[in-house]
Amino acid sequence: MEDHACLTLIQNSFPRLTDVEKKVAAYLLANGEKVVYMTVSELAEATGVAPSGIIRFCKKVGYAGYSDLKISLARSVVPSENRLLPAVDGNDSDADVLNKVFASSIDALHDTLMLLDRAAFTQAVNLLQQAKRIVFFGIGTSSTIAADAFYRIMRIGYPAFYAVDPQIMRTLAAALSPGSVAVGISHSGETYDTVKAVRIAREQGANTLVITSYQDSPICRYADLALTAFSDEIRYPVEAVSSRIAHVALLDALCVALSLREPKRTSRHMALGSKYLEDFRVKAAPSSSAKGGSGGRK
Repeated sequence: MEDHACLTLIQNSFPRLTDVEKKVAAYLLANGEKVVYMTVSELAEATGVAPSGIIRFCKKVGYAGYSDLKISLARSVVPSENRLLPAVDGNDSDADVLNKVFASSIDALHDTLMLLDRAAFTQAVNLLQQAKRIVFFGIGTSSTIAADAFYRIMRIGYPAFYAVDPQIMRTLAAALSPGSVAVGISHSGETYDTVKAVRIAREQGANTLVITSYQDSPICRYADLALTAFSDEIRYPVEAVSSRIAHVALLDALCVALSLREPKRTSRHMALGSKYLEDFRVKAAPSSSAKGGSGGRK
């Protein structure tokens, strides 16, 4: 793992940690620079958690042991002008907000790229390529991401659909069959209607792929394959600011990878779509010189 990915990984692991493990995680997030120089016994004393509990925590969040975690943590706490920005608050200027939102989005993209399971990504591309039907599910903020993913996949020639209404989601999920792929998109992984749709789709024999920000969240229980986008959302008073950017980028990457698997098919469908979309484009007005005029707007 590279750079600041360790802190983000720990933060995104919070929902699935035990109360004891959360004590360790909270201490690491608040005292990262100190922990780099602490032995496992010193950390155990500082947190009130037994050394064996510290080791279990390290393995729970994806490290081989305490030394492995400390190496990654050391990279995480390197100062950076774009890192660890405080939460947006009422005292921020417009420029402050701009800097913080962009920095958070950049961090989310970087962390997701560093931590994403490459083998799982390739498996996801394989699932989509072989699908006889692809259906995207999303509620709230994730609904627009589902609609965008549907459009992109459909444009390159794959039979895609999407649903953002709870009743339609369930109906569509129930109509799926083996060979189909249901893609559930949920930042929290806890959105009831999206989880329910993915569960129904799986019960019908469809393959299920989920895009979420939390490993081992409820939606992952019904996923054949889960891709996790990592982000730090607690710095903002609104939900899913930077994670939304990471989810869109992840789905864009899936679409591009899929298009490269069958370039002839992609080119054919893109050209056909462009042909019939031409009428929707505003035609450029003739220049003043073409009219014989002397210039200037009218």
